[in-house]
Amino acid sequence: MPTAAITGANRGIGLEFARQYLADGWRVHAGARRPEAADGLAELASDALVVHELDVRDRARIAALAAALDGEPVDLLINNAGVWRGGLELHGRFSDELWLEEFEVHVFGAMAMCQALAANLAAGGGGTAVNISSGNGCFGWTDKSPDYPYNSTKAALNMLARGLSVDLAGDGVVVANLSPGFVATDMTGHASGLTPRESVSGMRKVIAGLDMGKTGAMWRYDGGAMPW
Repeated sequence: MPTAAITGANRGIGLEFARQYLADGWRVHAGARRPEAADGLAELASDALVVHELDVRDRARIAALAAALDGEPVDLLINNAGVWRGGLELHGRFSDELWLEEFEVHVFGAMAMCQALAANLAAGGGGTAVNISSGNGCFGWTDKSPDYPYNSTKAALNMLARGLSVDLAGDGVVVANLSPGFVATDMTGHASGLTPRESVSGMRKVIAGLDMGKTGAMWRYDGGAMPW
């Protein structure tokens, strides 16, 4: 049974990843900051689903997850936990505290997860680490927005994957960033025609096709390469 570990799995894209991988017979370790309030995960309850209390800003919680998975191969790590504050992201509105929070989640947290589960990903011949990024963090993307904290931290996340793709290559671990598109979730106010099911289905096809020839790159949910 293949195994996936997913951060921010209590809603939106993360929850849909959990739902689809469980439906395909995977074992899923789902991270949620408040498991007791994760109603979507509760609906997916099965022997194949393990829910962990996980805030990627909390190194103790990451360490606890790594301890729980000690020695267990992880085929796929999805760093999905994310923050976006809407209008507070704009010029003259955001604070240093908000900016730092997004760095802690998108960059420091993703890096900590990759480091904590590196041995698990390497076990069994090498797994895949995927970071859920955004076109807003790509210099070559034509659709620009002035969301300073979000955009800059996603750009940093993109560079993080490039470095990890080099450091983990010797263990056979593939690292990639994915853009899910503008998806109708709670975070976006459901202001989109792209559903989590459609986005995640597309990303899963991309993930299934990743190999060492594609490590360190960024891909859109529809399979197109992102000019990051």
